[in-house]
Amino acid sequence: MTRRHSSSATSKEEAAVGDKEVVDVRSPHSIEAETVVDDVPVYSDAEYARVRRKADFILLPMLMFTYGIQYMDKTSLTQGVIFGLREDTKITNQEYANLTTLFYMAYAVAQFPFTWVMQRFPIGKALSVFVILWGACVMCLGACNNYAQLAAVRVLVGAFEAVVIPGFVILTSSWYLRKEQTFRQCLYYSQNQVWGIVASVAVYFMAKAAAKAGGIAGWRVIQFFMGGLTIVCGIFDLLLIGTPDEVWWLKKDEKRIAKARIATNATGGAEVASWRWEQVRECFRDPQYYFCILFNFLVMIPNGAFITFNTLIMKSFDFSSFDVIIYSMPSQAIAIFFVIVPGLCVQYYPKTRFPWALFVTALATAVFLFTGLCPEDTPKWTKWGVYIFSLPFATAMFLIWPLMSINVAGRTKKTWLTASSLIAYSAGNILGSQIFRDPPRYVRGLIGVSIAMILYMILFVVWWIYYIRENRRRDRVVAGLGLTPEQQEDERRKAGEQDMTDVQNIHFRYLC
Repeated sequence: MTRRHSSSATSKEEAAVGDKEVVDVRSPHSIEAETVVDDVPVYSDAEYARVRRKADFILLPMLMFTYGIQYMDKTSLTQGVIFGLREDTKITNQEYANLTTLFYMAYAVAQFPFTWVMQRFPIGKALSVFVILWGACVMCLGACNNYAQLAAVRVLVGAFEAVVIPGFVILTSSWYLRKEQTFRQCLYYSQNQVWGIVASVAVYFMAKAAAKAGGIAGWRVIQFFMGGLTIVCGIFDLLLIGTPDEVWWLKKDEKRIAKARIATNATGGAEVASWRWEQVRECFRDPQYYFCILFNFLVMIPNGAFITFNTLIMKSFDFSSFDVIIYSMPSQAIAIFFVIVPGLCVQYYPKTRFPWALFVTALATAVFLFTGLCPEDTPKWTKWGVYIFSLPFATAMFLIWPLMSINVAGRTKKTWLTASSLIAYSAGNILGSQIFRDPPRYVRGLIGVSIAMILYMILFVVWWIYYIRENRRRDRVVAGLGLTPEQQEDERRKAGEQDMTDVQNIHFRYLC
């Protein structure tokens, strides 16, 4: 390890980027920041790689496992509905849809208080406790006997699961370089599909065994199994996940290497931090904030519909309950491909993010329109062969969600933007779960989700153009400052260590 000392290019940078002011780099945090940045430890590539590998082999598998488990928990009622849940609890089709609505209402309400908790307490420990609590609630679902009980427990599950995405976004940004984050996030987002296959196989055999034994109902077995597995997962999370400062499996020098490695992100860390209201106010002046909110609302309309009604749509093709489980697995496998491959492409070719998102959304739109508008006498295998390409609609959200961590700087701003986006996420899921009201084919619902996807394809184009124009505008301003590339990099690092936002930091560039 060597140590590099850099001279500060300028104590102040005052310039305008359009109507945006470039703020004084020497904020109240600047003494500490300059200690970190002006005396930056320069480690070897081998040292950086060693720490990254540790994160890849310990932290990342736990994030993948936890994300997959929460998806299985979220969809466990969808699996249970084809194994007697509605009959045993005597709920109507509308009450069944309401269970998804209640879940996401609680999810939305819990965003701000629980993300505040994660900013004020060690994020790894806080996240793990929430995982254990929601696992206990999922087990309680298996003991419910009527709509009121299901609704009450479903609200608790939604509230405790609210921390997953914001927590994972912050953890990922505290370990990985900006160019590495999309692929890592796609790896744990892909667990929706991986665990969808695992769940399909497990549920198939558990439900079949329960039906044969004639004892406890298959849907109750599913809830008990999933809840217990989640609690075990939460215990392992408690032991293994956290920021570089929190985890026990990094040595003291490795903790320093991990922090030095991500200093170039200039997006701030994930340490316990004070709440900064000026960063909240900035959100309302930043177009990114509105892009994220609108996207999360629109993309969750098909998601809420799919989570709630996917099995019923496939059952309308004239498949039995057990057939639905088996024949949904190819769809999950196709979706895994459409998450991993684009994620890998974006890591090495960052400018492919929006083209990939547009392509997969167009594909899914065509699938949903065909499923809704094809003649009723269309052979079931034709409908199935087209419908298995519907799940890649989720690829768009997995490619765009990382922008909330890689293109947003400032701990409070990132927390507020993520929480606001997830409230919109909840609203979209609620709407998606309510528009499928014309069984068995759900024609109007399928057309509705197709319209939502067309709208967010238009949003992608506008968003992409905004990033390109903003980066070019910043390039022009920085060119006028006369800084060397090394000085620009030092100023960018310094701004990140001071918890400056992407708007305040003229040296920040948006990845698109």
